[in-house]
Amino acid sequence: NPTLFEGQIEGSVHMGLGYALTEELVLENGAPKSTRLRKCGVIRAKDMPKIEVIGVEVPDEFGPYGAKGVGEIGLVPTAPAVANALATFDGKRRRTLPMKD
Repeated sequence: NPTLFEGQIEGSVHMGLGYALTEELVLENGAPKSTRLRKCGVIRAKDMPKIEVIGVEVPDEFGPYGAKGVGEIGLVPTAPAVANALATFDGKRRRTLPMKD
């Protein structure tokens, strides 16, 4: 399902950018300081860059009907890619998330 595939990739990149740049769950005495989602720094859809998703179909012999999961492949490399882009830009290595500076 190409539409579902694109949605999974776009959603995981969205999540990865949030983790990398803006999202933070502040704890106070082991509990969230705020219970409002908007206070956690989730990136709004209107602030997301355009994402071009290109898929290459190769069936997975072990997945049901050749299917395989795709959501994680957009999430995992996003923060390191942002960190490398920022380091290329200003020479400063960021080693904590979110990368606010």
